[in-house]
Amino acid sequence: MAIRHEVENLIRRGNIFYWRARIPTSFARCQPGSRLSLSLHCSDHKKAKMIGRKLNVRLAELKMNSKESMSTKDQLQKLFEHERDAMLEHLEDVAMIARRYGRPADIEELELDLENGWTYRLLAMFGIGHRLTLEDTCSGRAYLLAKGVPVSHIPAIKSNYREEFDLASSPGFQDGIRTLMQQFGIEAHPLNQEKAMKAYFGGRAEALCDVEDRHPLADRNLSELTGGSRPDHPPPMLPTTIEQDVSASQPSHDIIAPSASQVPLDEVAEIRVLDLRPATPPFSTDIGKALPPAPVVSISDFEAECDRLTANMADWEGGTANDAKALVRLLKGILEEYGVEHSGQITQYHLGQLRQHFNAIPKKWGQSARMRAMSAPELRAEGDKLRKKAEMDGKPAEVGLSSGTIRKHFGNLNHFLKHVRGHGYDLVDLSFDGLRPKKPKAGSIRKQQYKPKPEEIQPIFSSPVYAGSLNDKRGRGKPGPHVFHDAAYFLPIMLTYLGARRKEFASLALDDIAEDDNGLVIILQTNEFRRLKTEQSERVLPVPNELIRLGFEDYCIALKKLGYRAVFPDLFSDKTINDPGDRFYDVFNPIMTQALGAKMWKRAFHALRHGMADTLLQAGVAPLIIDDISGRLSIDGSETSRRYTNPAGLPLMRDALTKYPIVTAGVERKPIKLLPWIEKRQPPPWAREAKNEERRRK
Repeated sequence: MAIRHEVENLIRRGNIFYWRARIPTSFARCQPGSRLSLSLHCSDHKKAKMIGRKLNVRLAELKMNSKESMSTKDQLQKLFEHERDAMLEHLEDVAMIARRYGRPADIEELELDLENGWTYRLLAMFGIGHRLTLEDTCSGRAYLLAKGVPVSHIPAIKSNYREEFDLASSPGFQDGIRTLMQQFGIEAHPLNQEKAMKAYFGGRAEALCDVEDRHPLADRNLSELTGGSRPDHPPPMLPTTIEQDVSASQPSHDIIAPSASQVPLDEVAEIRVLDLRPATPPFSTDIGKALPPAPVVSISDFEAECDRLTANMADWEGGTANDAKALVRLLKGILEEYGVEHSGQITQYHLGQLRQHFNAIPKKWGQSARMRAMSAPELRAEGDKLRKKAEMDGKPAEVGLSSGTIRKHFGNLNHFLKHVRGHGYDLVDLSFDGLRPKKPKAGSIRKQQYKPKPEEIQPIFSSPVYAGSLNDKRGRGKPGPHVFHDAAYFLPIMLTYLGARRKEFASLALDDIAEDDNGLVIILQTNEFRRLKTEQSERVLPVPNELIRLGFEDYCIALKKLGYRAVFPDLFSDKTINDPGDRFYDVFNPIMTQALGAKMWKRAFHALRHGMADTLLQAGVAPLIIDDISGRLSIDGSETSRRYTNPAGLPLMRDALTKYPIVTAGVERKPIKLLPWIEKRQPPPWAREAKNEERRRK
C-alpha cells in the first residue's frame, strides 16, 4: 500500500519513492483530475524528499508562468501575416494582368475580390465544422447582412463558399495546414489546427478586402459593395458621328464615307451594336437561385442507418453486422459527449477523439451488458478503474482495444460513413490517416501465431469427451461412462486433420457430406447456415480416415433419420440467433484448457489451423496443396499461382493427409450415442440462457 510522507505529492510503495502530483487545471489539454506519476528510482528518504521538493517547485512555476499559450499565439500571428502577404502578392499579379489587358478600371474585378474576401471571412468566423446554407435563417447570412453586404451579392458569395468549404474539408488541404504549422513551429494539436485554419482564412480575407491600392481607377459608385449602385443593364453607347477617314493618297475611285450631317436619321437608326457575349444556353442557369440544403442524419438515427447499411451489404455475416453496430454505438457515445446533433456537425476532431477512446476502454466491454449501457465518459472511467486495480495488483491491465480490433472498427466506420454520404446526407470528407494502426507484415504474423505440433495436440483426445464423461451437461469435462457423439467429439478431429476455419465446419449441412469413388468427401460451399469467407474457401475435401473409423458416417445417417439438416444441430437453436462457431468455442474451450493445462496456447482453434499447415509443410507437402486443403491464399501472399492453376485434386489431398501423424490413435470407437435432447428433438438447454442474455443486451 502507498504511504504518504511529509513532502507534498511524495509517496512510497515498497522500498521505492514516487512523486504523484495532480495536474493543474490551467493545463486545458489534460483531463480534469488526472495526475502525473513519476518513479524517483531511489529508496533513500532524504534524497527522495529533496527531489520531491524540487519537482513541486517546478510544477508551481509551470502553473504560474506557462509560456506555451503565448508562444502558440505568436506563431499563429506569424502564420496569419505570412498568408496575408502571400495572397497580396498573388493579387498584385492579377491586377497587373488586368492592366495589361486594358481592365484597370473594371468594377467587376474589385467586386470579385470583395466577394472572395467575404467568403474567407465566413470560413474564418464559422470554421468548417458545419456547412452554412446562407438561407434566411442561417447565422452566416445574418453575419453578412450585419456587416453591410448587399443581398444581391450573397448568391455569388454562397457559390464561392461552397467551393472553398469543400476544398477546406479535403484531406489534402488539412495536410497543407499541418505542413504550415510545422513550418512555423506550431505544435500538432487539433485545437492549434483550428486556430491555424482561422489564421489562414483571416489572412486571405484581409488581403482580398484591401482593394484601395489594387483598383485605384475603379469607380466605387458603380458597386453596391462599395456604397454605390450599379445599373443592371447600362444603355448601349451609339456613335453620334461617323468620321470621314480618307487618306490624301487614296485613289479617286475609292468610296468616301459621308459625314454625319449627310446621313438621314432613318438610316442611322438601322445601325446595330454587335453583341459579343456567349449565346444563352438552352437550359436555365439561374445561379442566384438558392439550392436546397443537404439533409442530415440525426445522431439518434445512426443505429437505424446502420441497419440499412447491413441490409445493403448482402455478403455481410451476422458477426460483421454486430461489429458494425457496436462501432456505431461507440461513435454515438463520442458525438453525444461533444454535443454533436447530426451528421453535418461531425469533424475530423471527433474521429481523433474516438481513436483515443479506443485506448481507454476495457478490452471486453462488449461482453458485459452493464458496460454496453454506459456512456462514453463512464466507459473510460471504468477503464481507468481497471487500470488502477491492475497497477495495484502488479498485473497488466485489460484496457485498450487491440490493433486488429481497432483496424476492424475503422473499416466498419469507413463503410458506415460512405453509406451516409452516398445517400446524400450532409457529411464532410473524413480521413483515417494517422488513426488506423498499420497492418502487421505477413512475416511478423507468421512469427506471432503459435503452431502446435502433433504431440502437443494429442492430450486433447485423452479428455473425458473421448474417454468417457459424467453426463451431457456440466459433467462433460468430468470422467464418467458416457461417450456422446456431437460437435465437441467430431469437430476437434476435423480441425486437427483438415485445418479449416472453425465456422466452416461448425455450420456444415448434411447435404455437404457426399461420396466419390474413393470415399466420403466434404463439400465446402455456401449453404443455408453460413456463407464462406473467400472464393478460395469453396473446395472439396476428403474425409480423414480417422474420422470415418470413429463413426462419422453412422453419425450423419442417424441425424438424417431424425430429420435434421445440420451436421452439428447441437450448435443451433430456433429460439435465438447465434454463431455456431462461437457456440462450439464456448463448449469445448474449457475442456481443451483442462486437458492441456499450463501448455494451453493462445487462439487455440486458430492455432490448430496453422499447426496442420506447418506439420504438412515440414513433411514435404507442396505449399499449394496445403493452401487448397485449408482454403487460404499462397504462403507468399500472392494469388498468381492460384489464378493460373487448377486446385489440387482429391488424390493429392488424400496423399497429403497421410503424412500427418495420427494423434487420435488412442481414441476407441464407441457405438453412436447422440445427446438426449437431440434424440428427442428438444430445444438445446443453453438456448434459454442465450435468450435471457439477448434480452439483457436489448
